[in-house]
Amino acid sequence: MFRMSTAPAVHLSQVFSRADALALGITDLGLAGLVRRGELTRLRPGLYARSGPDDPESRAADHVAEARAGLSRRGPGHAVSHLSAAAVFGLPLPLGPAGFVHLTVVAGTPRSRRSPRTIVHHCDSGPTRTTCVDGLEVTSVARTVADCLRLWGARVSVPIVDAALRAGLVSPDEILTELDAQRRWRGRPRAYQTLPLVDGRRESWLESYAFVLFNEWGLETPTPQLVVLNSRGRFLGRIDGGWLSEATVLELDGRGKYADRPDEAWALEKSRYDAMGNLGLERVRFGLADLLRRPEEVRTEIRDRRAAGSAARFSGRFVVPDPTGLTFSPVLATLDPIKPSSM
Repeated sequence: MFRMSTAPAVHLSQVFSRADALALGITDLGLAGLVRRGELTRLRPGLYARSGPDDPESRAADHVAEARAGLSRRGPGHAVSHLSAAAVFGLPLPLGPAGFVHLTVVAGTPRSRRSPRTIVHHCDSGPTRTTCVDGLEVTSVARTVADCLRLWGARVSVPIVDAALRAGLVSPDEILTELDAQRRWRGRPRAYQTLPLVDGRRESWLESYAFVLFNEWGLETPTPQLVVLNSRGRFLGRIDGGWLSEATVLELDGRGKYADRPDEAWALEKSRYDAMGNLGLERVRFGLADLLRRPEEVRTEIRDRRAAGSAARFSGRFVVPDPTGLTFSPVLATLDPIKPSSM
């Protein structure tokens, strides 16, 4: 339990600087004592984190606080970039610890380097477009998602790009223009290989992550965010995804999504789910724990339900959301074949 005196403690984030603590009346001696007792972790000179579990909701905010401190230490000529910039824009971070703070040199000597908990990237082959968010200089959204596509696999990058497209922060054309400017940069072929998996119609990190897993497992990617109507055209609900030809629908939350809602809300959701079954739809439903802990069972269940499904037996109708501006497939078809990067 973090036992710093109550008044200042409520004003400190999970990650904070020495200056933040001093401003609240916590002395250097007090900080040293808290570190000795294990209540604080000293990340680097002048930067601290509260000990204990870091809940998922606070991870991005904590990482942004650490990025702000890192940018302050480096001074002018740097911008928050890569996954750190994604956190600043409110885009989803991957599972696990947020990891290093990423900065990019935008003025001065272009030299990549790594120090404890910080990676400084260089850019010597073109201008780095930046913007200001809450007083932080940050690489543009297009540059941020292009960097994430190049340097991380689809499980990390696809949820980030999906969320950026869905929020209207960037367009496919803007991302492709940014990647085109990065012709000599490491990871560009991987970025282009990942783009067909991107779909801004998906509405959560879990959906994006799950659909990437399905692709890795050799399963056809379901169409996201389908609306289901009954035989009279009455709206029954919207589901996370579905395989239209086999009349099989997918939900990716489970009852945990309704844990903080009244029992009546869960009963209503169950009624909707049953009504879809009465239309002749096959249904599969999983949570994150299922995907992580029993992937083979999930894969088998999806295959079994799709094999049992029949579009002819489905008495309702699907409404497919318009993918315009939210996917890359039509745009990629017009591109020349991608040649491997020399870097």
